[in-house]
Amino acid sequence: MVIRFKDLQLKEGGTVGHYPIQGYQKTFKHFAYRVVTPDKPFGPHSHEGDELWFILKGKAKVNIGGEIFDVEENDLIVCPEGVSHGMTSDGEVHWLCIG
Repeated sequence: MVIRFKDLQLKEGGTVGHYPIQGYQKTFKHFAYRVVTPDKPFGPHSHEGDELWFILKGKAKVNIGGEIFDVEENDLIVCPEGVSHGMTSDGEVHWLCIG
C-alpha cells in the first residue's frame, strides 16, 4: 500500500496539523508534519502507543525518559509508550510524527 501525502486531508489542531491515516487508526493514530522552533518547543509528554519521529530538516535535542539525544536530518527517533518525550531546538526543525 502507498499513502500519498498529497491525498491526505489536513486536520488543524493547536500549533500543528495532523494527517489522519484512514483505515489504519488501530495501528497508527496519526501522521503529523511538525515544526519546532526555539520559541515553540514540543514539550515533554507521554501517552499510550509508541511514536516514530523522523527528522526532515534541522537539528534538535530530544528528551526520551530523561535522556538527552542530539538529532539531525534523516534520524529516526523511537518514543516508547508511556515514556516522557519532547523536543527543543536552537533553530527550526521540520519532522514527521507517526504514532
